[in-house]
Amino acid sequence: MSGHAEVMRGVVYLPEGDRVVTCSWDKTVRLWDTTTGEEEGEPMEHGVTVDRVAVTKDGKWIVSGGYDGKLKVWEVETHKLVEVWEGHGGWVSSIAISPDGEFVASGDYGGRILIREAKSGGEIRHSIEIGSWVCSLSFSPSGEKIATGHNDNTIRVFDVATADLILGSIKGHERNITSILWSLDGNHLFSGSHDCTIRKWDSDTGDPVGEPWRENDTDGITSLALSPDGTRIASGSFDNTVRFWDADSGSQI
Repeated sequence: MSGHAEVMRGVVYLPEGDRVVTCSWDKTVRLWDTTTGEEEGEPMEHGVTVDRVAVTKDGKWIVSGGYDGKLKVWEVETHKLVEVWEGHGGWVSSIAISPDGEFVASGDYGGRILIREAKSGGEIRHSIEIGSWVCSLSFSPSGEKIATGHNDNTIRVFDVATADLILGSIKGHERNITSILWSLDGNHLFSGSHDCTIRKWDSDTGDPVGEPWRENDTDGITSLALSPDGTRIASGSFDNTVRFWDADSGSQI
């Protein structure tokens, strides 16, 4: 599927699995049919470089974040811009939507995390100042917690209802954390880093589980994804490869 004029920075499936949404440095968000490979409708013009994109669990809304510090909400079927949410001082570097669709969290390059009420016009429920670039965000399966990964090599976990810090700073990585996600049961966290490792953590204590899963001959991990059944982790790296890992043992498959 080809259409973007610049680097593509994000891709996410709609819930039905027959379409994907992409965002790019060409300042657009686009919708694609995965069967035909054709683009659906006109591009959604964010207006500036778009670095992150997310889709609500019901598949009705797209949220894009760009270098202008704004989140823009689009209707999937019409591609119409519905709302613009402000509050960030600069580049939006991460977006996550809670499992129930009630909250949208976003982080920026300056270290601010905003948690918004999605159904109240993006009203800001909490503003959390970290002071370290927010590279990744992930809601727990229950939606009660949110984990954050930063360029100070640490992980933090916050209570969504109160914005209280529950765990942090969890240390172990030697370079910035590019991706973070939860196990399906919420008992563990997985983090990927530019230090070429994936690490598994106890989400209650922040203690490491086992040894780091180390990639050889790469320049770092850029992204992680958990399989639908929760048994495998896929990792993307700077060496243009994808690797697969057993989520329990950490062995490479």
